[in-house]
Amino acid sequence: MEDNRELVHYSLKRIKKEHAQYNLIYGMRSNGKSFSVEEEGIDNYLNYNKQMAIVRRFDVDFQGKRGSEVFSHFINNPERGNIILDKTGGEWSDIYYWSGRWYFCKYDKSNNRIKDPNPFCYAFSLAGQEHDKSTSYPNITTILFDEFLTRKGYLPDEFITFTNVISTIVRDRDDVTIYMCGNTVNKYNPYFTEMGLDNVLKMNPGDIQVYKFGVTNSKKILKIAVEYADNPNPKGKPSDIYFAF
Repeated sequence: MEDNRELVHYSLKRIKKEHAQYNLIYGMRSNGKSFSVEEEGIDNYLNYNKQMAIVRRFDVDFQGKRGSEVFSHFINNPERGNIILDKTGGEWSDIYYWSGRWYFCKYDKSNNRIKDPNPFCYAFSLAGQEHDKSTSYPNITTILFDEFLTRKGYLPDEFITFTNVISTIVRDRDDVTIYMCGNTVNKYNPYFTEMGLDNVLKMNPGDIQVYKFGVTNSKKILKIAVEYADNPNPKGKPSDIYFAF
């Protein structure tokens, strides 16, 4: 059966064609931007044993209930049911969060948890990046910086902190793809400025722009793809009625 989810939810298909190291995706909230990247990371783990990292601004973004529910929409999805059960052919049915790591898991007849010995995803906070410097993450090939745009203010020297986190994960490799997702709450932010993305404010929904930068003493090119995600569901959502004002 043909998969038509891209008709109602954001899809990575267009921006992935650019083969950029950094992929900045912004647009209306709740249109599936982060979900699409998370699914990409899950598929990479199941198919290639490659891991994912999720970056947020503060430690509290991963504490308790917040950490446990990051992937809840893959367990109880209103459109697709239990996506993990389906993707793993019944091997795993749930996701367990512990100490900054997410694992696939299932439960036996006595309701005892059985989990995958290896995490498929790690949590990183910008505020706590000093604690991650000494650890190596050679299998992480997908990084999602979620909500990189904010209306609540940025950390001091946040862009430098962010690049330090990237350095901790990437080390000496060049096989990591970085996705930065945000809602259109504030286009004026340090990332567009620091990364030299000088045409972002002129973009229209549906546009993709690619910036290229040379690397000193190297023939390689840094590519940054920026997408102003169009509304994938022009008919709107039932909840739109609450925001008609």
